[in-house]
Amino acid sequence: MRAASSPPARIWRFLKRTDWPLLPVAGLILAVGLVMQWSVGGAQDFPMGHAVRMAAVGIACAFGAAIPARVWRSQAWLGYAGCILFLISVFVIGDSTNNARRWIDLGGGFKLQPSEFAKLGIILALARYFASRPRPRRMTDLATPALLTVVPFGLILIQPDLGTALSTVPLFLGLVWLAGTPARVMRWFFILPVLLAPFAFLAIQDYQRERIETWWHQDDLSEEEIADAGYHLWHAKLAIGSGGLTGHGWGQGPENRLDRLPERHNDFIFPVIAEEFGLLGSLGFLLLYSLLPITAFLRAARYRDPFTRLVIAGIGVHFATHLCLNVGVSSGAWPTTGLPLPMVSWGGSSMAVSGLLLGVALSVGAAPAPLFERRAYGDDD
Repeated sequence: MRAASSPPARIWRFLKRTDWPLLPVAGLILAVGLVMQWSVGGAQDFPMGHAVRMAAVGIACAFGAAIPARVWRSQAWLGYAGCILFLISVFVIGDSTNNARRWIDLGGGFKLQPSEFAKLGIILALARYFASRPRPRRMTDLATPALLTVVPFGLILIQPDLGTALSTVPLFLGLVWLAGTPARVMRWFFILPVLLAPFAFLAIQDYQRERIETWWHQDDLSEEEIADAGYHLWHAKLAIGSGGLTGHGWGQGPENRLDRLPERHNDFIFPVIAEEFGLLGSLGFLLLYSLLPITAFLRAARYRDPFTRLVIAGIGVHFATHLCLNVGVSSGAWPTTGLPLPMVSWGGSSMAVSGLLLGVALSVGAAPAPLFERRAYGDDD
């Protein structure tokens, strides 16, 4: 008994039960991010700032993993409420930059973006809700989960931060589907947006409408549009196309070296990868990054406990969403909007939240005993 409760024994049990395959994949992605930030910085000076952010990923991951799974589950509502209050606080004490309030200045050059932390709150709240109730059968069964998502969505949208707000929608749809919602109900979440799209287009701000119009005819832009609303998209596609099959080489991309690609350290980091390593390097990177959500989905399938399964799968949805939206925006598949690529882009809050999400996945995956709900046994009544 004494040996079983010793620290080495507890560590061994943690390593044996946890979803540790997520860590080497995340480590490789972080390494790619460091290499690319080094290139963006000029390939001369080591990107110490990004290295510090990488350390934040490790610290946040360790913090998330150290909190027992039962605490993440029992305090899910408290965590969600804390995220909502954090979002509200940005309107009171947040910095206003370019007519937007998205960050809270901590001093010393450190800023936090509350909208990034809201994603963890949504995952925990939806997993907690669905884990303790029968499978949703009707649209009315999804009223509360929809409200849990709409509140942070709305608070993020009015900052305004359309990209981050939209990234919460796949979280909702993914967890609703994984909770067992039938296809006849799920289809309405695809029909309704199509019907409401014209009204949404009229409700968004002028600069957002201009971005959508520019994206719609991106292959026929005038010189004036290329110099204005289409500047980001034009140079991103130019960088991707110029990479060819094997690329120009690390630190040798023309768009990167000549500083013609805006936000290349953050939202438009993928075009730098494509420009310097070409089609083959881009495909290799996409495969590597895809392994993170795929690994999360495969690991989630091992668990019968609904909360554990939904949390780990929800974390996979988070990384898959950011990959699809970030790469889609920079390649012209989606209208231009700001959204970082976690663990590759520069954003400090995104890096910290990525580490925290990985830590939560490790924690709930290593629970010493399944936190079974009624639904774990197939009881939906």
